Amino acid sequence: MKIKICGITREEDAMLCADEGADFIGLIFAERSKRAVTVERARAIAGSLQGHRSRPKIVGVFVDETPRAVNEMVDAVGLDLVQLHGDESDAECAAMSVPVIKGMRVGQSLPETTGHRSASWLLFDTLDSRQSGGTGRRFDWSLLESWRRDRPFFLSGGLTTEDIARAMSQVRPDGIDIASGVESSPGIKDHDKVRRLFERLRRS
Repeated sequence: MKIKICGITREEDAMLCADEGADFIGLIFAERSKRAVTVERARAIAGSLQGHRSRPKIVGVFVDETPRAVNEMVDAVGLDLVQLHGDESDAECAAMSVPVIKGMRVGQSLPETTGHRSASWLLFDTLDSRQSGGTGRRFDWSLLESWRRDRPFFLSGGLTTEDIARAMSQVRPDGIDIASGVESSPGIKDHDKVRRLFERLRRS
């Protein structure tokens, strides 16, 4: 199972995640997010990971940006993937220069997923009318039982070190995406929580 730590804003947090074995780190470029980074900050974080023995893939998270703007950021920062977490169409996914993780917001039912065939991954997160992600709240995981698994997916939305084992056994995702569950404040990772997360994953 792949591990993505999202909302990285500091080089030291990125290095810790890499040292612990994270597969992906997420840099958020949505200006309204509490965890948003500038292009300069993103470059510094990406640069700090160059040459790391187990460098995680760097994911840029965007909300309703044009393909041109996203692809320019891919080149400027050196992103490996992009996560599109708004109302982007499949045509917009197909126009990206790197593989796409398409965020799907889950409310009382699962959203339609067949319209985004160009996405390499899907990511299921909690629906919130006020923000596109990073809610720190969990949706009803049982909704995924009826979903036909036609590609890899991340489980997101309010995950913590305490419920990771349950998520793995109940949902069996291909990856987990966690942000607030390993933070001391938005964008600032709690290093003890990050270490505990990976300890629990290794035991599982």
